[in-house]
Amino acid sequence: MDKLEIKYRTYFKGVPPKKIKLKIPGWSGSKEHGDGSKPQPWHCVPFVEGSTYGLELIYPFETECVVTKKDGKIKFLGDFSNESPWSESGDPPFSSFAQDHYGFTSSLNLKPPEGFSIRIEPHPRFFTDTSGTVPIAVPGHIQRWWPRIFFVVFKSPKEGEKHIFKCGEPYASLLVVPSKIDYDLKKMSEKEVNSMNLRDSRIVNSKKSICKHNWHDHVGNNFDDKYKQLNKICGIHGEEHLDEYLRSIQCPKRNTKLIGNFVKVKNETLQNKKKKK
Repeated sequence: MDKLEIKYRTYFKGVPPKKIKLKIPGWSGSKEHGDGSKPQPWHCVPFVEGSTYGLELIYPFETECVVTKKDGKIKFLGDFSNESPWSESGDPPFSSFAQDHYGFTSSLNLKPPEGFSIRIEPHPRFFTDTSGTVPIAVPGHIQRWWPRIFFVVFKSPKEGEKHIFKCGEPYASLLVVPSKIDYDLKKMSEKEVNSMNLRDSRIVNSKKSICKHNWHDHVGNNFDDKYKQLNKICGIHGEEHLDEYLRSIQCPKRNTKLIGNFVKVKNETLQNKKKKK
């Protein structure tokens, strides 16, 4: 696993970014997972991998701030008179500088590796929230050369709605990405298409052999963990091993066992020869 060094300095109560971890129970869902239960965000492997890939920014102030919108104007509710250096005015560390958007100081200065930038995105809990109170961070890139504390921009709540910032809660996420990148999109060759179709067919036909967990939710929808199991094999041993595994479980002359994350194939003919000896 590659590691990227990110240097930081904090201002006032600023908190260094933290690796995002699932919160169960919490924004990642509840612990239920079986027949009759409701599907939870943490059941989805792509969501888990995507949500925990980056770092999170933590609201460091003790004062809770509620962001609202009334008559087209954004308001910040919270008494910051005990939060130096805002204690003299009591004004919050927020500002409304553009229509339908507001900013908040991160109290951080970050320095990614050379050739990389800091990318700000909404925190994954925004996508599982049903209250409408989770701040919506606007995507943005902060370049390595920037020497000052940066602020995060948010989309404002609608009239009658509110965003809530609480001490210790994450309000945005960040990724470290290449500063410049060019994409080369190419259509798959016929050979590649045939290979993907064959893999797809083998997965469909071998579902029962692949899955370790198969269940129905509270309304009867069927779920299984074939993606999770295949993802483990591919992640550890590579795509070639994945295709070898899919071939082997469809071969009637072989007895295939999945031990942990490793596929062991026993040739029955060889086993019989050993017994005769």
